Amino acid sequence: MTGVASGIGRALALKAARLGMAVAGCDRDAAGLDALRAHLDSMGAAHELRIADVSNPDDMVDLAKAVGAMPPVALLFANAGLLRKGAVLDLPLQDWQALISVNLFGVVNTLQAFVPAMIAHGLPAQVIVTGSTGSMVTAPGLAAYCATKHALWPMVEALREELEQTQVGASLLMPGAVATAIFASTDPNRARPADSMDPEELADMAFAGALADTAKILTHPAYADRARARFDAVLDEISLH
Repeated sequence: MTGVASGIGRALALKAARLGMAVAGCDRDAAGLDALRAHLDSMGAAHELRIADVSNPDDMVDLAKAVGAMPPVALLFANAGLLRKGAVLDLPLQDWQALISVNLFGVVNTLQAFVPAMIAHGLPAQVIVTGSTGSMVTAPGLAAYCATKHALWPMVEALREELEQTQVGASLLMPGAVATAIFASTDPNRARPADSMDPEELADMAFAGALADTAKILTHPAYADRARARFDAVLDEISLH
C-alpha cells in the first residue's frame, strides 16, 4: 500500500491487519508511519513500513525487494495522492508537476515495481488504484487534480485488459468526499461535506470491491448521474450533424 501514514491509506492498512493480512506500505510522513507501526504492533500484525516517495521509481523498486521476503502480494493498493487547488491559468507550474509526479507517475512506478511479481507467483491477486470521482467529473479550481485522476481511468482499463490471461485483476477506486486531510494544505478551513464518509467505511467498500474484481469502485453513487450527464453532453458535442 502506498500513502499509508494517514487517511484512506491508513484505513486500508488497518483493515488488512484486522483480516489477518501482513501489511507492507510506504509514505513520506515519518511521524505518521511511526504511529501506524505502533498500532499494527498492538494488533500483532506483521508489517514492513518504509519512508518512500512514490514519484521515485528506485524507492518503489527497493520497497518491492523488501516485500519479497513477505507472503506473496494479494492486494496492491496504489493509493498515494495529493491535491492542489487553483485555476488552470493560475496554478503554479511546480504544483502541476507535483500532482503529475505523485498522482500519475507514482501509480506507474508502483505498478511496474510490484505487478510483475504478482503475475509470476500465479496466485489470485488484485490491483486497486485510488482515483477519485474526479476521474470522471471536473470542478473549477481542481482542473490539475482532476486531470491526473482522469488519466488513471484509461490506465486501469488498459491494465485490466492486459492482465486478462493472468490471475491478477485491476480495479479503479473512485472515492467521493472522505474525511481525510487531503485539502489541508490548500483549503485548511474547508468544512466537512455533508456526504463525506469516514476512511474506515471507504476501506470496507474498497476491500469488498477488490475481492469481487469490480472494475470501478464508486463510493458515492450520486456521482453516476453527474458522470452520465457529462458523458451525454460530450457525445452531443462530438456527434456529426
